[in-house]
Amino acid sequence: MGETRQSLGAAGEAIAADYLATLGWRVCARNWRNRYGELDVIAREPNPSGGPDNLVIVEVKTRRNAAVYDDPVTAVTDEKLARMVRLAWMWVEEQREAGDLPYFEAMRFDVISIRMAGPGGAPALRHHRGLVD
Repeated sequence: MGETRQSLGAAGEAIAADYLATLGWRVCARNWRNRYGELDVIAREPNPSGGPDNLVIVEVKTRRNAAVYDDPVTAVTDEKLARMVRLAWMWVEEQREAGDLPYFEAMRFDVISIRMAGPGGAPALRHHRGLVD
């Protein structure tokens, strides 16, 4: 039985969340969805100057090495970014209504692209910061 797109995506999202944790980020939500779409990872990036965190919405794009070589970040179109922005503000509003959203300095949109190697190979990860303000 072959790997499904969903299982490949879930594996990539787990790798991305682990990577963000190694940076000292706090993952607030994974696979948050509503009827308008889904956000892969929502995380808080600590402010190096000690001020309020940045809220970072992370799109995770995962590909198999056997796939035609392209950078998975190219799959994030202007339309996809616009949807991410709308969904991010819906998430913020939901958290505010629940009283669960500490203040954040800024919101940023990143992409983590992961190219999965063959059996036993380590995945290659690239973190693209600040795709849209």
